[in-house]
Amino acid sequence: MTHRADSRPWLRTVLGLTALVVFFAVMLVVIAALAFSVKVSGSSMEPTLSTGDRLLVDPFGKGTIHRFDIVESTLGDREIPVVKRVIGLPGDRIKVRADQDPPVVLLRPAGEDATYAVDNPTWAGRVGAKVQACCAEDGTALPGGGGPAWVTVPAGSYWVVGDNWGGSDDSRTFGFVRSAQVRARIVFRLQPLGELGGLPDQARLVPVDG
Repeated sequence: MTHRADSRPWLRTVLGLTALVVFFAVMLVVIAALAFSVKVSGSSMEPTLSTGDRLLVDPFGKGTIHRFDIVESTLGDREIPVVKRVIGLPGDRIKVRADQDPPVVLLRPAGEDATYAVDNPTWAGRVGAKVQACCAEDGTALPGGGGPAWVTVPAGSYWVVGDNWGGSDDSRTFGFVRSAQVRARIVFRLQPLGELGGLPDQARLVPVDG
């Protein structure tokens, strides 16, 4: 009995090339994800982010920062990158009352006279050692428990805070973040795989009197 030669050798070639292309495509995705990602260390963004979370960053989107975006930046003179939430944009006026839980962050958007309270559900019940009225001229908390005062976010700067209000070193400690210090916007969670996807964002502005 004789075996008939395979009449479709091209099929094996196509399947082999397809498998090779898929393999390299997967590898490129993995390499890109690692190159454009940051790993969370610390509790300053809990409960939104936890230590060990790996986040996909958009280094090309740092020029289009919006209120409540989560960004990777440095603070003060430190070179260590941190992840925080943007509360104040250039030209905004901010004042913080720390006499209740959660503290009340009042904000007047640039060019507006209306006053809003920042409603971020993650702040409730997270009042700890990092609680003082705000703000001094550089955006830091007022020393000695001074009363709250309005401060204007300078041009080309942001006022950032961690979602774990009582346990975060942020603008209240290091002052305003310059746009040059912002490395990237955080756009997606890669790990843990069970939480793969976009980041929760319930923060909003609520109109208030005065």
